[in-house]
Amino acid sequence: MTEFFSQKQIDEIRECFNFYSTRGVLISAAQLRCALRSLGYSPTAAKTQEYYKKQNKKSIEFSTFLEICKDEQNSPDPLTEIIKALNGLDRNKARAMPSRELAAILSQVGERMSPEEIKHLLSKVEVNSMVPHQKLVEYVSR
Repeated sequence: MTEFFSQKQIDEIRECFNFYSTRGVLISAAQLRCALRSLGYSPTAAKTQEYYKKQNKKSIEFSTFLEICKDEQNSPDPLTEIIKALNGLDRNKARAMPSRELAAILSQVGERMSPEEIKHLLSKVEVNSMVPHQKLVEYVSR
């Protein structure tokens, strides 16, 4: 793994792993997700569940965690993916979308957001019943 991460990076990953692990292992997908997110990765709940199930074990040791970090390092940047999705939805090149359309997408696709979460998001980015793409990207990148 030293060909992929520097020794300093491995030490940082080990420190994070040790902080979140119980008796030297990660024992749940939620624990795995917290550890990965603290390292700056953005795995979804489904992705961490997939990583966890893939192991066919009840726990994840450091060497496996390091492999998962490598996979996360190679996965596409979430912000870039959001921008691509917004561009794909922008049929008339308005660089904005109706709030209702965004709310429908967020409540029905992928890791669905609750009505309360959607309402909160829209309160931060909505302008005259529209959501400017730039404002949304700026908000989610914080």
